[in-house]
Amino acid sequence: MNNKEGVTKIQHFVPQFFQRYFSYNNDGKTIGMFNVNNNIFQASTPIRTQSYGNFFYGKSGDLETWLSELESKSAPIFRVMWEREQLPTCESTTQLEMLHFLLVLDLRNPVRFNTLKNFEKIIQNTKSRITGNNVPTDLITVFQHLQSERGKLTSLINAVAIVPDLIDLKYKLIKNVTNTPLIISDNPLVIYNQFLEKRKWNFVSQRGYGSKGLQMFLPVNDKYILVVYDSEVYKIGNKKEKIVEVDNKESIDQLNILQFLNSTDTINFNHRASEHYIRTLFEKSKRFKKANEAFVNVHHIDDGKGGVKPFEEAIEVGVTDLKTNLCVQKINFISKSIAIKLDDSFAQHRKGVKLGDIGVFKTISINNRDIK
Repeated sequence: MNNKEGVTKIQHFVPQFFQRYFSYNNDGKTIGMFNVNNNIFQASTPIRTQSYGNFFYGKSGDLETWLSELESKSAPIFRVMWEREQLPTCESTTQLEMLHFLLVLDLRNPVRFNTLKNFEKIIQNTKSRITGNNVPTDLITVFQHLQSERGKLTSLINAVAIVPDLIDLKYKLIKNVTNTPLIISDNPLVIYNQFLEKRKWNFVSQRGYGSKGLQMFLPVNDKYILVVYDSEVYKIGNKKEKIVEVDNKESIDQLNILQFLNSTDTINFNHRASEHYIRTLFEKSKRFKKANEAFVNVHHIDDGKGGVKPFEEAIEVGVTDLKTNLCVQKINFISKSIAIKLDDSFAQHRKGVKLGDIGVFKTISINNRDIK
């Protein structure tokens, strides 16, 4: 793709309209920043300088233009959440647009592309459990394509096809009525799974869009957080409540710590977050493993007779999940979730959903001649 004249060099992966919801003194221009890598705190810095990369979406302008159009449609949906406590009507076009924005916000983040680079490095040094030799590296070309400008454009545009499979998820607003503000990071959409965490499920990533027990948390300003969740597993507040008040500071702290663990290196906030509070959260977050760290595992395959297939194995490609034993006021398991059974497949999908997880399983057949 050729570089088009006038294409913006500074390309934000967390939209500026969204960052303005957390602006310093509501000025719409500046925001608080804490860099977790160099331990620098700034009470106020220009929003333009946050969560961006130079030509991150390429020099052609195609993807940047597409994202800009998506943001223009999405901004009013999220603004009315905190201005009027208004959520999209269930099964409406607005709900689909909300879900589409969430997916793209997740998929457009640099952490996704950094993970693909790490997969390339790790898989080249991964050994077969059967032969002891390196596993096939044909997945590398897939990883490389997804990092290209054309690959990014294709994957983000195709994300709309996933949206209908998320319609089964319910959504509510948690209203933070404590004196502690909600914060965001350079990767603000937090995907969690209390259900699979409790069940100690350790195959593939628990954050797959089709997973049983899926939860999405997105702060929309310092007082409100959108929660999208599997209603077959959880209940939030009373059944008829769309806005659920939380007055427990510990719950807000836990949600804020998830932003640290989901981030690459930057935390953002408004004037209500003190330096002491941000640094205290940072220290608390160090007790937990960060999310989105790439891994590759090789597994035997069950033969269905109590043994394993001698010449087949599966490569698991995934990222680490958030696991903090999350416990938030008014988010509870429904009683019948205890009876939900996990099957013997690697990915535990919700009923009627066939989405792939963020993890990938590739089955490899080994020939006799490959075994030395």
